[in-house]
Amino acid sequence: MTAAIRADHVSKTYRVRRERQRTLKETLLRQYAPAKVVDALKDVSFVVEAGETFGIVGANGSGKSTLLKLIAGTSRPTTGTIEVNGRVSALLELGAGFHPDFTGRENVFLNASLLGLTRKDTDRLLPEIIDFSELGDFIDAPVKTYSSGMYMRLAFSVAAFVDPDVLLIDEILAVGDEYFQRKCYAKLNEFRAKKKTICFVSHDLAAVERLCRRGLLLEHGVVRVDGDIKKVLDGYHELVEAQEQHALAGAAPKGDRWGSGEVKIESVSLHSSGDETHVVRTGEPFEIRLGYRSDDERDAVFGITIYRDDGVSVYGTNTKNDGESVRARREGRVTFRVDRLALLPGQYELDVAVVSPELHPYDYHSKRYTFRVTGAAGEMGTARLDHRWEAS
Repeated sequence: MTAAIRADHVSKTYRVRRERQRTLKETLLRQYAPAKVVDALKDVSFVVEAGETFGIVGANGSGKSTLLKLIAGTSRPTTGTIEVNGRVSALLELGAGFHPDFTGRENVFLNASLLGLTRKDTDRLLPEIIDFSELGDFIDAPVKTYSSGMYMRLAFSVAAFVDPDVLLIDEILAVGDEYFQRKCYAKLNEFRAKKKTICFVSHDLAAVERLCRRGLLLEHGVVRVDGDIKKVLDGYHELVEAQEQHALAGAAPKGDRWGSGEVKIESVSLHSSGDETHVVRTGEPFEIRLGYRSDDERDAVFGITIYRDDGVSVYGTNTKNDGESVRARREGRVTFRVDRLALLPGQYELDVAVVSPELHPYDYHSKRYTFRVTGAAGEMGTARLDHRWEAS
């Protein structure tokens, strides 16, 4: 089978000139600051088979949009080659390919002609394009008066109804309302059923996983993973977790702290599968370790409360509630442990405290610690309930 898209050792380099006001001396002597060289893509190779829906993911600045522009032919690689077979329709940055002073109707004819359609073909498709876009009378208004959502409606409608062999989509669906997004995804499923080739760039990882079987993970212009979409998304999660781990580990404690000080919590650390971390996957083991010092041996109650980052209290408990008696020594550690963390993905904050058996606060740390939970998408709420489905 002939590949729809084949990239062979593709690199793209930009020269970015530093924008600052030049002095008179620099202007007269032509002594300009050297341009900065940016390697947007570095030695990228991959193949997309005809009829495949292929996802491209990565953080902002990883080279995803640059790669789509090379596939679309609106930019050329610095080195290497890209081969694309068939008619290509591209939804790149918002408004790309539209003339702001032309009406929506005129832009339909302009875009269709650029894709090789005759006026007769476009006349035949025009009613379907207008109907799908739901622009009504706005189809005859200049597109410079359109909202971002109206831009997207028209752009997707044109791209979808010119019957391309290869459809490129770069995050543009994110600006549409939920109803129109569902229409777009239904249309994409029609494309898949017709064995059309789709290259899909999105930060909506659930949509990428739903639509794509294979994909590509880019990091700073370099291919990190190429293959099964689950492996690609796992690789992306690992990159994000590493970035968050670095950011959270370097953050100073925030929030309030108070108490009489007979027992003090000297250290708070979070652990998963034995490793200290600020990022844990849902369903994995999780520990909160509290290191303390006491001015004397005494009975003490240790507790934790977990909040979602919008302030919603998710869960709280203490050793007294759980029937655990703690005799604080001069120095020691208390660990809160769960075998499988039931929290759903999101950002969370943590209270930790040690109090007397009469609940007098010795040392209370209020929302001073932050951690993130990652993992499966598609569920809603704050916690996963153990459950099963039965049909009869």
